[in-house]
Amino acid sequence: MRKGDFWLARSVGVSVFVCHWVGFAIGKDFCGSLARCGNQRQTMSIVNIYFHDENIYNVEKKPPEKPPKPPLYHSRFEHQVRQETKSSKDAHRTMGFSKIPLPGPSEFLKKNCGPRHRATKSAPVRLCTAHKPPVPKPTESAACQVLKVVDFKKENIKKVVTTSPKKARARYADTRKGDFHDLERSGLMPIYMCRPKFGKVPQYLTRRKKDLIAQKERLIEECSQQKPRCSYISQEERVDLLKGLKQNWEKLQQEYQSLPLLTDTVPKMIRKAKLENNLKQLEKDILTIENNPYIYIYDEESKDS
Repeated sequence: MRKGDFWLARSVGVSVFVCHWVGFAIGKDFCGSLARCGNQRQTMSIVNIYFHDENIYNVEKKPPEKPPKPPLYHSRFEHQVRQETKSSKDAHRTMGFSKIPLPGPSEFLKKNCGPRHRATKSAPVRLCTAHKPPVPKPTESAACQVLKVVDFKKENIKKVVTTSPKKARARYADTRKGDFHDLERSGLMPIYMCRPKFGKVPQYLTRRKKDLIAQKERLIEECSQQKPRCSYISQEERVDLLKGLKQNWEKLQQEYQSLPLLTDTVPKMIRKAKLENNLKQLEKDILTIENNPYIYIYDEESKDS
């Protein structure tokens, strides 16, 4: 192999290069050592694996194969059914053929020989029942309406005399050039103060106050008729309640003491926890009744109703 020649040998997925070069090598690890050698002739073999044909990215994902479709079902009586349906079908079976004989070629349709349909005449309908008066004869004088002669000048004079003169609108000028404005809309005139309803309470407010007073009185009457929701417990009832709670506590305490020492099963653990919770609740109730001598009972059912 000559200077500068390369030899390539391919194995399974690996490319192997054998290089004979002076002062040159492939690979980062050999660059420093070869640079120090200078121009001395050296023969070396380097195996550099940098390329191979295997690549997982080029693997194509093939779609899953669809199973073949099953063959279509064909009945063995298919041909028989088709023959029976064809045999039962006939042309013009419902309406039938025309029984009228066809005319000959000499008997063609001539003028005024076809069928004629004449409309039946009905009695004439008169919309106007009353007759107009007859035309007057030349010798007779037509009865015409006598028109009134109106003197429009006199009528106009009467209207002018009887009508009241138009009042001039009150205006005011606010500049030296004579710019005037309406006085009534300006707010300078005491229009609202001179009204009879000025400064008086309107009627709807008085009616509203009366309705509110009547509603309050009605609520007071309903509350007085209702029974009190809170009831006081007497001292005798309080003592009896304490005795009953203490007796229940003693019974639960006996049951708790009679439990086995080992609680190795789930039912035993549940029963023990249940008894402990009941004992704690009874102790709280006994303390609250002993510390509070005055007790009231609140009825929630009456509130809901």
